[in-house]
Amino acid sequence: LQRREKGDFSRLEPGSQTQLIYGRPGDDGQLLFANMTLYAPSGLPIVLMERFEGLTSAVDCKGDDGAMSLTFTSKGAYDYALKIWSYINEDDTQQFLMIANHDGCGPADERQPYKVSSVTEDSADLTISMQTSVTEWSEVAGSYDLDFGRIIPQANKLKPRGFWGDITNVGKDVLDAATGKFDDTKSVTFGVNVGSPGQKTEIYKDQKGRFSLDCVDCYVSGNWQVQGRIVVDNFILQDLTLSVSPSNFKAKLELEATVTASKSPTPLQASKEIFTAPIPGAGIAVPGIFKLGATVSYEVGTSVTIAGTATARFGLEAGLPNNAIVVANINNPSQSSATGWNGGSLTPTFKVTKLDASITLAAFSQPKISFGIELIKVATADVALTMKLPEISSTLSATYDPNGVCPSSKSVTGVKLENKATESLSLQIDLDLGDSDNKPTWSKTLVEFSQPLGDACFPIDTGLGPADSTTPPPSTGSATCKPPSGDGICQKDSIACSGGAYISGLCPDTAADIRCCPSGPAPAPSAPKTCKPPSGNGICQKDSIACPGGAYISNLCPDTAADIRCCPSAPAPSAPKTCIPPSGGSGICQKDSIACPGGAYISNLCPDTAADIRCCPSAASTPTCKPPSGNGICQNDSITCPGGAYVSGLCPGGDEIRCCPTKPAPVGSCKMRRDRFGKRIVAC
Repeated sequence: LQRREKGDFSRLEPGSQTQLIYGRPGDDGQLLFANMTLYAPSGLPIVLMERFEGLTSAVDCKGDDGAMSLTFTSKGAYDYALKIWSYINEDDTQQFLMIANHDGCGPADERQPYKVSSVTEDSADLTISMQTSVTEWSEVAGSYDLDFGRIIPQANKLKPRGFWGDITNVGKDVLDAATGKFDDTKSVTFGVNVGSPGQKTEIYKDQKGRFSLDCVDCYVSGNWQVQGRIVVDNFILQDLTLSVSPSNFKAKLELEATVTASKSPTPLQASKEIFTAPIPGAGIAVPGIFKLGATVSYEVGTSVTIAGTATARFGLEAGLPNNAIVVANINNPSQSSATGWNGGSLTPTFKVTKLDASITLAAFSQPKISFGIELIKVATADVALTMKLPEISSTLSATYDPNGVCPSSKSVTGVKLENKATESLSLQIDLDLGDSDNKPTWSKTLVEFSQPLGDACFPIDTGLGPADSTTPPPSTGSATCKPPSGDGICQKDSIACSGGAYISGLCPDTAADIRCCPSGPAPAPSAPKTCKPPSGNGICQKDSIACPGGAYISNLCPDTAADIRCCPSAPAPSAPKTCIPPSGGSGICQKDSIACPGGAYISNLCPDTAADIRCCPSAASTPTCKPPSGNGICQNDSITCPGGAYVSGLCPGGDEIRCCPTKPAPVGSCKMRRDRFGKRIVAC
């Protein structure tokens, strides 16, 4: 689009392409902007009504009777329009496409295409009447380029015309945008704010009362910038790229864990989606052609190994760098990329109020932004960007040291903390090209890195002795003990013992629950108890663990708890079924979607199998042949022959088994080449 003088009648001429600008007012005085170049369908040059707006004084789309009239402001404009449009009266097959944006022409706030088949003149009123037919965008918008998500300054107020409507009257800003005279590095920004600071949400509560987890401060906030480009040629998708970048985005995760478990370590896992909803203001639509919508969800979860009792708050606040960017190439996913994600901020939070055992805590904060894209009559796509921000892993151990547990305190008891954080960014793309056989799904972790968060020590009373004590433990109990081998310490037997089993009678003058814990590593765990299912072997284990061999079997693990049952071992994979092709040799029965090294699949040689299980000859089974020049192999002539034309009468088997030369055919015979879509074809 360019500025045109009132006397410039060339804007009335039908053209091979036209530019359509769509927009709506956004936040902070910005204008959300989409720019589309529409290429004329075969035999239908385009006239865009809004380009000659100043040359007409009246436009009348007369209901559904197929009539439209334009009254011009000058005889010069009237004569020029009649001259260049009347060619369609000379041939019934000639038409052009009129795209109207005038009130009363088509749905409110939308452009409407019309096919114009004839024109009549009324020189007295300077009016041209046209015989038209209303046309759907899905019929004529088969080839276009569309850039969306850019913004331009909004200097003038925009007359409301729907969510994405006509912005012809915006003025200089739109004209500058159309001619590239604006900063196209800026993009649409929408806010993502999920959850509320200080809001408490239950994530998990163990039915046996061993473990509970609450989210006491979990939320995400910030902005995301989105841009995209679409290229469609004759209703075939050529390019669909979505670029997403965070701006001042952060996620806060603070969890409170309460543990009351047995002395033996117990693994537990839990996760919960605490919010999911559409993102206000993130939708973009070009009526009849393109739609984009976005939703945000927030999931938090944990996996823990617990023993004893504990109450702890833990978590962190993570921020993403503003220069980070993800480019999702939807039509060619392997070209997707992510840059600038390293260097975000991490602020850990740990507060232990009670602990007399050892626990390992791992928690994650996982916001996900999902984009749904629809290209009318071409394709639909779902793009999910999942951010683990981040996953933290913490090991807290109750410790006793008569010389002081923590460097900053003289407390002889306390809790030592070791932790690290792992961040990741994954992308999943689901594309549906309208063909039931062409619905590819692609997913990949684009970014993954971990970093230590540092160690910490908390001088609290773990039950082993008085906190912040400046004197040794009372004389009524000995801090050390002498097991049959090595050394040990006297401590509460509710605490996991690093040296294995507690030994009684070695801590005199102490309470009954103070016993001797040998020093050193715990003995190696004993081998799991085995069991004998009706077929094969198995092991006895807790039935809360996934069983690789299928369903658990009861009553095969005597002298164990009720939840210890027999898990059959997974059966060994069976050898593939073999087959004998007509040409001799050997083959295997397999899915015919797998590439066959021996050439073409052969049907009806794999009885008692599914329809897609067919015989694949081994490469060694493929017989050779001797064409007039060079060598060749015998194969089904439905397969493209790289050496040129097939030669008959040189191969055993049916008529379709012929000799394919293995060297290029002589000049003048059939040759391989690629069509304009990159597909290999045979040209003769």
